[in-house]
Amino acid sequence: MNNIEKHPENKVPTLEIERKFLVKSLPENIDQYPHKDIRQGYLAISEDGTEVRLRQKGKKYFQTVKSGTGKTRSEAEIEITEDQFNNLWDATNGKRVEKTRYEISHEKGLIELDIYHGDLEGLLSAEIEFSNEDDSNKFIAPEWMSVEVTENKEYKNQNLALHGIPKIYVDTEEKLKEKLEIPEYKLNEGIAKLVDNIKEKIRNGKDNIIVEIAGGSASGKTSAVAEMVKKVFGEEAIIISVDDYYHGKSYMDSEAKNGNVLNWDQPEALDLELFKQHLNMLKVGESIEKPVYDMKAGESTTHTTMNPKKIIIVEGLFSLDEKLKNEGDIKVFVDIGTHGRVVRRLLRDVKRTGQKPADILKYFSEVVEPMHEKYIESTKKNADMIISNEYNPKIEAEKSGLHEIQLKFSGTLNQDTLRNFGAEKLSSTTQVDNYYNPKDKDLSKTEEILRIRDEGNRKTLTYKGPRIESQFRERPKFEFDIDADTEKAFLGIYGDMKKTITKKRTLYQMDGVVFSLDEVSKNEGGKNIDLGKFIEIRSTDKEVNEDKVRLLIKKLGFDMKNSIKESYFDM
Repeated sequence: MNNIEKHPENKVPTLEIERKFLVKSLPENIDQYPHKDIRQGYLAISEDGTEVRLRQKGKKYFQTVKSGTGKTRSEAEIEITEDQFNNLWDATNGKRVEKTRYEISHEKGLIELDIYHGDLEGLLSAEIEFSNEDDSNKFIAPEWMSVEVTENKEYKNQNLALHGIPKIYVDTEEKLKEKLEIPEYKLNEGIAKLVDNIKEKIRNGKDNIIVEIAGGSASGKTSAVAEMVKKVFGEEAIIISVDDYYHGKSYMDSEAKNGNVLNWDQPEALDLELFKQHLNMLKVGESIEKPVYDMKAGESTTHTTMNPKKIIIVEGLFSLDEKLKNEGDIKVFVDIGTHGRVVRRLLRDVKRTGQKPADILKYFSEVVEPMHEKYIESTKKNADMIISNEYNPKIEAEKSGLHEIQLKFSGTLNQDTLRNFGAEKLSSTTQVDNYYNPKDKDLSKTEEILRIRDEGNRKTLTYKGPRIESQFRERPKFEFDIDADTEKAFLGIYGDMKKTITKKRTLYQMDGVVFSLDEVSKNEGGKNIDLGKFIEIRSTDKEVNEDKVRLLIKKLGFDMKNSIKESYFDM
């Protein structure tokens, strides 16, 4: 028996449940996390995946035997001495990996982020080990992770040690689309193509046609696609929504009491088995008693009889879920970026659900978008065609129901002049406005603005749509207060800061119109620029019409010809 076999730290084999992801960007302040340099080499690698590995981690040394494939593997590890390690190390020549491992706490366990060195420089990956399969399946990867490579042998450390960085490095949505080779169309073209496909199947004598339409929240799969197709085929078609098959709040509460906490944006929250049963009944010509789900009640409050038709249009988040994907004759994924989903959801759900905008944004950021990445985006691969239905700010921003008019003039006014005019001072404050771009578009090209304003202890999120032609700078707008947690969650899924505008602002009111004296600077690309001093007049109050604003401008001694329509953001 050799020294290794006698070592007192020998451990019996255990099951290792682990998932591995590529990393698209390092978490902020990465060096705050515990980390150690690791070097490891392989004594043996067999064709069935079994490996014998040496590893130095800090000042500790280990020999490990792993076997099996996928996310569940058998592992036996023993701690060895430095001398034993050094005696065996030469045998790993040509089969080595060097990296720095960071340990990042997560609610499901410990994430181990690896930054590779040497021949593997530039590669980043992260692994998380779970105590059970359930936790593994429920894991939601943080924003800084990207493609999962648990089942990809090319990203196993043993393969990296032997062959280096894999040649195929799928890490962007565009590359994923290229790999899937699914045709993509803009909205009108896509609907026309979908209608042609349905008509072609009718001409070929198909008895009934199942059209599955999936997509992210607020992508327009119902209003923009399903209902338009139904309109074309009239009484020959019906729409059945997967969303009507939510188990409901009572079920969710019951599951939570038993330790199974579900959210509304994962497939387990719906009775997909019942939906599949009903769909198959419609296929063979049988009527069903379909549940009718009430969004505000959080339950199915009634049932309605649905009779079979030649064309059955299935729509919902999970229409292309693994349990349903094989039911469709034509499968469509309606695509839209994060910016469009969040703005549409805010504009829609205030009226539909009665929720506060801040609550909608918080839920979207913490639940909807992570669930989209995990459960919805992955079903795109099951589609026959992708229809892009991007948010159209020139049309859709009008749904905000609020217009803001603004006009500014360069210069300032002293307090004595304002008192003589009868102006009432309201407050003085400092506003720090951080402007953001989403990951999927440049808002300057669509004339939109999204900012978060810090003013004392208050944070306000503001969205403004494109300019409306008038003598003033006019835009549709909505805004609401958020807390620091919501801000953090939102920015985690949204995008990057583009610039910061800082204003020392004194507010006045005169003749029913509010205006401000501003000292303004901006920070863009790390450079601070003094923009100057301005008088800005603005209103969202319908009672304050443009005539009142013109009278105020004249009273203050300004000429409309010298007005500035540009926002501080555009300067």
